[in-house]
Amino acid sequence: LVLAERSEYGEEPFSDADAEEGVELLTGDAATVARALEVLEPFVSPERMATFRGVAARRTRHLAVAFERPSNPSNVWACLRTIDAFGVQDVHVVEDSLEAAAERAAARGIVAATPDGATARQRGRRKRMTSAMGAQKWLSLEPHDDAAALVARLKSEGRVVAATDLSAGSVPFGDVDWAAKPHALVFGNEEVGISEALRELADVRVHLPMRGLAESLNLSVSVGAALAHVDAGGALPPDLDKAAQNELLLRWALLSVRAGRELLRREGVVLEERQLRTRGPAILGYST
Repeated sequence: LVLAERSEYGEEPFSDADAEEGVELLTGDAATVARALEVLEPFVSPERMATFRGVAARRTRHLAVAFERPSNPSNVWACLRTIDAFGVQDVHVVEDSLEAAAERAAARGIVAATPDGATARQRGRRKRMTSAMGAQKWLSLEPHDDAAALVARLKSEGRVVAATDLSAGSVPFGDVDWAAKPHALVFGNEEVGISEALRELADVRVHLPMRGLAESLNLSVSVGAALAHVDAGGALPPDLDKAAQNELLLRWALLSVRAGRELLRREGVVLEERQLRTRGPAILGYST
């Protein structure tokens, strides 16, 4: 096999015609994942692969971060970059909708002359949100329909669900022992905060103590401050075992080698049962 082409992401001896095809991964089959990674690694530059390995070794799943109906794409972009920087791998999102945005606008006296009540600004924000959600393809993003589905998923992982909230009953961040158990930290909508449903379902509601006259922070600033607090308490430990790290490395390698699926097929590597895609579930119209 002659390897004639090379790109930023490594050598690509095949066309990228299969770039959108799903790749199936046998759950728990660490040997198969390791073999697939072995096949792809020569087609990723040594420097890039070393970076991948270093990042995977520092990733944590002790904390997951979730967002309930975020509406500002610039905030989402900044939040995802911050989450990646702190080594958190898993992000969950309850999608905002044009209808919900229209209802919030109507409550402020802004009514659009469209069937669904959405304004041009809201439509533009939703379009930009799709790009923001796709900005961090190295993270694992999972969409949910509503607060109930989100909380059910988080609790199925054995997590304590902590929702940010300024209403009565919320406790300061420092009152929570983030290191004692796996947690999920949920942030609400930039305009109205968390929903009543989430307020009732959360195990604990938390807030960042404020010393000034402002009552709240920008969402992306809040995420950074919150993760810095959790990290200072030793609650973001690298905790992925070798098999979990290899699954991430395989996904990232597939993102780097567009002909990766064809390479695996030609080497007889068969991955089954659940799909590991370079493009995951669609969130706000974007396949992450």
